Amino acid sequence: MECELCGAKIQGRPIKIRLDGVILNVCNACAKRYSKYVIRDSAIQRSMPRPRRVVRIRTQPKLRELEYEIVEDFNVRIRKAREELGLTRELLAQELGEKESVIRRIEEGRLVPTIDMARKLERILKIKLLEPAESVSYEKYVKKRGGPILTLGDIVVIKDRKKGTEEYEGKEH
Repeated sequence: MECELCGAKIQGRPIKIRLDGVILNVCNACAKRYSKYVIRDSAIQRSMPRPRRVVRIRTQPKLRELEYEIVEDFNVRIRKAREELGLTRELLAQELGEKESVIRRIEEGRLVPTIDMARKLERILKIKLLEPAESVSYEKYVKKRGGPILTLGDIVVIKDRKKGTEEYEGKEH
């Protein structure tokens, strides 16, 4: 085991110190240097926080949200279908479990419904709001942008500490 302060190999049992709120395993030399920070094993157990329950947060969008996208004229289709069925915004909002203001903002085009809400609207209004998402290839993206794209690999410089040289990742310029 190595000292977490100086990196020297620890002979025997490491000594624990609390430095700036962090508990470190150190060698005898560092323990002498920081003697006022040395802590005993019983103090560690009392001061260590209890393990907390881990809560996972979903950060990636659901797969089905990546497979479909809302049609561009969703607001016109929703308003027209609602009026043809003789529903008021208030009744449609009740069916969806949303506020009337949400329906108004969707019909005005100021709010794009989520994929789940679009599916509910499709079911209630009997219209088509979702279409399969078009996957954009690299070639189409480059043509759309009008030229080559600068990537991180084009600008990253990796320094080799052993050789003291710099190597460029990516394309040669």
